[in-house]
Amino acid sequence: MSARKLIVMVWLSVFAVASPLLAHCEVPCGIYTDEARFVALEEDLKTIERAMGQITELTGEAAAQSANQLVRWVATKEDHASKIQHVVTHYFMTQRLRVPEDGEGLKGYTEKLVLLHKILRGAMKCKQTVDAAQVAEVRELVHEFKHAYGK
Repeated sequence: MSARKLIVMVWLSVFAVASPLLAHCEVPCGIYTDEARFVALEEDLKTIERAMGQITELTGEAAAQSANQLVRWVATKEDHASKIQHVVTHYFMTQRLRVPEDGEGLKGYTEKLVLLHKILRGAMKCKQTVDAAQVAEVRELVHEFKHAYGK
């Protein structure tokens, strides 16, 4: 199988198996906790890291089963990076952060938004690469955000 055909097959499979992200609702039910979101983010990062390793390991294998597994790992990596983006936008940015009513809280609010934006971009980069250093960078950003969020 040519590399070009393999790439096309991978992308078609990714789009075919993509599922809707239902990490939480946007109804103020109060059953979701911040700590659970941070745990989920770490689980997603571990999954992306594992997927990157498996993709690297399977690359160059000629067997159909290897190609099948390669496609599944790429889809898994994409799915978990999208879950990170979903939690950041639909939980933290839209439900948890509030624009300060006075100018005093603006600095902390801005710091949190900048960190969330960097996490979003980092998750996007995790989709684009199999470099585990990118996962480490996002993990550090999540840690920084968790610290800033707790202030």
